[in-house]
Amino acid sequence: MSQSRIEVFEAMLKEQPEEAMIWYGLASEYLKLERWNDAAEALRNVVRLNADYTAAYQMLGTALMNSGNRDEACRAWTEGVEVATRTGAWKARQHMEALLAGANAGSGFCSE
Repeated sequence: MSQSRIEVFEAMLKEQPEEAMIWYGLASEYLKLERWNDAAEALRNVVRLNADYTAAYQMLGTALMNSGNRDEACRAWTEGVEVATRTGAWKARQHMEALLAGANAGSGFCSE
C-alpha cells in the first residue's frame, strides 16, 4: 500500500514541486517503510519550502538518527526547537528538547 501511495505523491510532485505538504506526505510514507535517507531528503524539502513546519524538523531528526547521522539529527532537532520557540509550538518544542536531551529511552542521543 505504501508503495502505491509513494507513486501518487511522486506524481503530484511532478505537477507541484514546491508544495511542502506533498513532500511531507511522501516523507511519511518513506518513514513507514524505514527508507530513512529518502525520508530525510523529502523532509529537507519540507523545511526548505516551509521553515516554520516544526513537525518536519522532528521527523527529519528521527530519519537522520535512524540512518546513522547523529550530528545532523541533533542539528535538525536544535533548529526545530528554535523554530518551535519562535512560532509558539510548545508541544513540538518539548518533544524535540526531550530527544536532544536523550530523555527518550535514556539513550543520550545528543547530550554530551
